[in-house]
Order: sequence, then structure tokens, then C-alpha cells
Amino acid sequence: MIDTKLIKKAIFFLTIIFLFYISFVFKNFQLLLISICFLFLSGFLFKIINKNFLTLAFSILLGITFIEVFLFFKNNNKIIITKNNSNIVKNIKYEKSFLGYKPISGIQNHKIISNNSTILDAYYTISDEGFRLTPQKNNLRKEKVFNFFGGSFVFGWGLNDNETLPYFSQTYFDEWKINNYGVSGYGIHQMLAQIEKEGVNGDINILITHVPHIPRATCKRDYSFGTPKYILKKGKIVRSGFCNYGYLNFLPIPRIIGSIINRSQIKILFDNILYRKNDMDENGIELYLAMIKKINHIINNNDKKFFLGYINNQSEIDKFILKDLNKNNINIIDLSLVESDKTYKLTDGHPNKEANKKRAEIIWDYLKNTSL
Repeated sequence: MIDTKLIKKAIFFLTIIFLFYISFVFKNFQLLLISICFLFLSGFLFKIINKNFLTLAFSILLGITFIEVFLFFKNNNKIIITKNNSNIVKNIKYEKSFLGYKPISGIQNHKIISNNSTILDAYYTISDEGFRLTPQKNNLRKEKVFNFFGGSFVFGWGLNDNETLPYFSQTYFDEWKINNYGVSGYGIHQMLAQIEKEGVNGDINILITHVPHIPRATCKRDYSFGTPKYILKKGKIVRSGFCNYGYLNFLPIPRIIGSIINRSQIKILFDNILYRKNDMDENGIELYLAMIKKINHIINNNDKKFFLGYINNQSEIDKFILKDLNKNNINIIDLSLVESDKTYKLTDGHPNKEANKKRAEIIWDYLKNTSL
């Protein structure tokens, strides 16, 4: 005889599994909450679970879910975003790493088409190590190593392999092996974590940075989730796990989890009201500066050279940062370009190949007279 109660329970649990699955596929926090609500409901099927506690927990969770769903639709969000030929977006695929995330190896096509107009169509060649390959312009023997670190400006967001800053630098450093360790969304905390874990292999190491990297380094950006976290303890910079939530900073939680949680409407509202107001507070700037000094100390102790490629936007924060770094004898290369000159920018504001050519020239002009 068929046990109908057992079949109903099986269908119920399969429904819960399906809800968790689609919340993962669509990266939807509200569907995740609904899934958890159903999971709590399943607790009433087991006698060993305290029903009073379960009722209280379920009621609180249901209330949060109602608020989330209300805000979700109030803000005109959609669970499923359909795409057609007039609106195509091909994003880069990433995988988990000790730096938080890295692009998946192989050739990736980053494409954006909007209203039948191609905004971006670039191909990225990613090595097995998860960093962008720099095509060699010659077959000369490479006797020294030049490493570039940074975010999308170094990676070459929206540009092909032969249009990046590291690529154009070969024009001047033709006997150097040039590595591109930049990844979109990366900041100084990734460079610090990388040289602490893997050592310093570059004779010259240059970090391209500017003020917008401060919130990245202080875990105040959504894409900082799961990346290395540093804090100041008694004036010294120390590693404190990963950029997560609360007491979960000891866990390298996958980026996909952060992508879902960061879509919480309550979290977004809370961030906008409180958290994001202090993107550039004194503690964040102090931490940012401490990381740069620690990087400089580590590289110099390895008898290598460190240079900071700084993009100055002429703000009061820029003035404070540069004054402090100069006082601490950090080698600074001014990579600022004319902010209003569109000849150096892609449509979204990222540097284009002309900007990279110019910055490669600036770096050469700075370094050509050194003993290196």
C-alpha cells in the first residue's frame, strides 16, 4: 500500500530543494529567504524540535521575508531578466581563490550590446594561475621581472590583450618579463595578501591605485566579499581573515554567496543610510596607507623595488595621502591624465588603449634614469 503521507513529505522536501536551487541560479536573496521559510516549516514535521522556538523563529523570518519581497518589487526589481539581441551582456566568469576570486583560465569574451549598438567586445586570455596573459612583443631573452598590480585599470577592462598597460610597457622594457596581476575589483589588499603568501618575484613591482580603492581595502564594496581582510592593531597592519559578515570573517566564503546576500533589499537600504556614508573615513584612509607602507617594507626587505602608480584626482583626500606617502619615502609615479579628456576613456570611464600607451610612457620616463 502506498504511504501518501510519505509521498507528500517527499514532494515538500523536493520543493524546498528546488527553491534553494533557483535562488542560487538567479542569485536572488528573496527566493533564498522563501526557501529558508519552507525549511523552517518542515521542522513542524519532526516531534523532537521545540515547537515554541520554531514558531517564534518562523514568525520573525516570515516578517523579514515580507519586508524583503515588498522592497524588492517596490524598487522595480525582476527575478528573471530576459535578454534579446538588442541587449546582450557576457560577463567574465570567476572562481574562488585565496585572493577572493580570480578569472577562470582560458579565453573569455566580454561583450556588451545595448539597443543593437556594441559598447564593448573584448577577449581576455587568462592563464592557468588565474591572471591575464600579456602577449610578448619580441623574442628577446627576459632577464628581469616587472610585475603590475591593481584593479581593472591594470587588468585592462574592456580591452584586448594587446591594449593593456602591461602590454604597452614592453615597448620600453623589452628585455623584461612583464606580469599582469591586476583583476577587476582588486585593490591593495590583494597585492599585500599575494606577496605575503607567494613572496616577491618581481625586480620591479608597481601598484596602480587611487582613492576609490580605499573602500575595497576596507571591505566596503559588494565585490570585496570573501577577499583578504586587514585591520590595524596597535598601529600595525595584521591579517584578520576575509571580508565577510560579522563573525564569519574567518571563513573564505565563496563569492556566489556574497552575490546573493548583497542583493538583500534591507542590506542595501542599511548600507545606503549608514555604512556607505563612511566610505572614506579617517580609519579607512589610515588602513589604506598602512597597507601601502607594509607592501613597501616587504618588497624592500626582499631587495626588490616598489613603485606606487598613483592617479591623483586633486581632492583633499588625495592631498593628504600623497603628503603622508612622500613623508614615508614611498616612490610615487604620477599617472594622472587629463580628467576631462575623452580620448583616454572608454564609454564607461575606464582607460582605453591610448591612456595605457601614455601611462606606459610616463612609467618609462620615471624609471629610465634609475639604476634598474
